[in-house]
Amino acid sequence: MSHRPTSLMKRFGAFAGASLTVMAASGAAMASVQSADAPKASATANEQLRVVTANLAFRGPDAVRNDWNTIGPEADIVFVQEAKNVRLRDILGDAWAVRQDTSSEDRQGSAVVIRKSAVKSVGDLQLVKGTDASDCNSPEGGIMTRWIARVDVQLNNNRWLRATSLHMPPARCQNGLGSPYAVMADNVVAFAKRSEPLLVLGADWNKVVDSDPNEIGSRTSLKPRGPDTGSRIDGFYVSPAINTADLHPLPQTGSDHRPVKMTIGVPAP
Repeated sequence: MSHRPTSLMKRFGAFAGASLTVMAASGAAMASVQSADAPKASATANEQLRVVTANLAFRGPDAVRNDWNTIGPEADIVFVQEAKNVRLRDILGDAWAVRQDTSSEDRQGSAVVIRKSAVKSVGDLQLVKGTDASDCNSPEGGIMTRWIARVDVQLNNNRWLRATSLHMPPARCQNGLGSPYAVMADNVVAFAKRSEPLLVLGADWNKVVDSDPNEIGSRTSLKPRGPDTGSRIDGFYVSPAINTADLHPLPQTGSDHRPVKMTIGVPAP
């Protein structure tokens, strides 16, 4: 009888060792699963979006509908300028959230269009005055009031992004301090400094983007991003935290401006 307790203890020891082995194996399996999931979380955290800026050259619905055959498939967010002759929501399908004020020609000019499936939610349009209407002291004619059109967009990684479209005044309105261009550049800087969400500004800048017109970038820390070919006046400014890649013009549309596309990487909050 003295051997039975020893035998039971051996059996219990063997059972405990096996249990520990199973628990260790389970723990290793769980660690393996967690490790495999980590890259997915990282990929989701850095949201990739395709952005396009497009000057529509004051053309009507049929022309812009044709343009969208080039622009639409390449874009998640589109920054539109010179759209006063087209109501974008009338020609684009339900896949797009159109943010355009059609109450007057000057307010209608700049708009933001977002692919619904690419984001979590889309806020309302807000307009900030860029510069007042002016004759620019030019025989070529003046400009209407220009607006900064902004829309807050919540991305799938929960980051809020402020998507902003604008159209800077042309060369005839760039005659130094106090000119419509200088005034609007100052207002863009003030707008950027007030903005809490990360920013992407898509625009016809009417100056070479990469030259940082009127030091908009150096005064705000926004990064200018423009093409290396063509007129080089259509492009973007983005917040420092946003990564950028694959910047290039899209094929020519019916506009005298080629749309410009870029991919951005937006970090999670």
